[in-house]
Amino acid sequence: MSREQTRIVPINTGWIEGDLGTYLFWKGEAGKKIWMPVICFYIDTGEHKIMVDTGMSTAERASEFHHKAEQRDGKDAPDALKAMGVDPDEIDIVIMTHLHWDHCQNIKKFRNARLICSAAEIQWAYNPLPLYYRSYESPILGIEPPFYGCQFELVEGVVTIVDGVSVFPTPGHSVGHMSVQVETTAGACVIAGDAIFRLRNLEPNEKERWRYWVPARFVNSIDGWKSVEELDRRGDVILACHDDATLEHAEYPYPGMPLRKRREPKPGLPFFTGEQSRP
Repeated sequence: MSREQTRIVPINTGWIEGDLGTYLFWKGEAGKKIWMPVICFYIDTGEHKIMVDTGMSTAERASEFHHKAEQRDGKDAPDALKAMGVDPDEIDIVIMTHLHWDHCQNIKKFRNARLICSAAEIQWAYNPLPLYYRSYESPILGIEPPFYGCQFELVEGVVTIVDGVSVFPTPGHSVGHMSVQVETTAGACVIAGDAIFRLRNLEPNEKERWRYWVPARFVNSIDGWKSVEELDRRGDVILACHDDATLEHAEYPYPGMPLRKRREPKPGLPFFTGEQSRP
């Protein structure tokens, strides 16, 4: 892999409505909703063409089974690739951060790709807690999950997928959630998946004395908090899948791209793990 050649392109596949209090922020303003994009990513390393997630369903299906949704300027991931001059058959790796409905649609259209997912996520997706039937589009709802019939390579822990592209566990939003780290000339770009929804999740909630204003959508809030800390520890740049800010640039890294401070201490707002974990 040539870091000089590596680029990450965000692909917006549509828009969904999210509640600030029950979804996007723990103890956020419940009842107030905003529109947010559903972003997957194309990575070109010069040697490999990689997708991280494959995006959401049609707005009609999403609105019926999940959140209120609109397509707007969003495109199916295969169509977006074609518009860039990339044939979906050229994609040789698809990495799934997790298998929720808005991250895995159209997965079967990447016919020549290795499909990579965590072992824990596969187990959970095929046998979800009833509370998560909709998240995984369980057949009990009368629909078929997009990932049914796919053959996955299962990974556990921190794994190098190809030179310069690795995955690491970030459970909490789902049991087997993982994020993706891409080494570039600018530093480590981390694709968060849904370990956070928006970059604001990495910033403090001063009122509550929390170092992070974490999302409200966790299957395990302890793991979820630790995963946010892990993103903070690893990423010079963090790309959130449901943040408009991610779409402000056509690709990453870009000239003059600022790098964030990793694990920056904030007075009176302790981390939960590692050094400076207590006041």
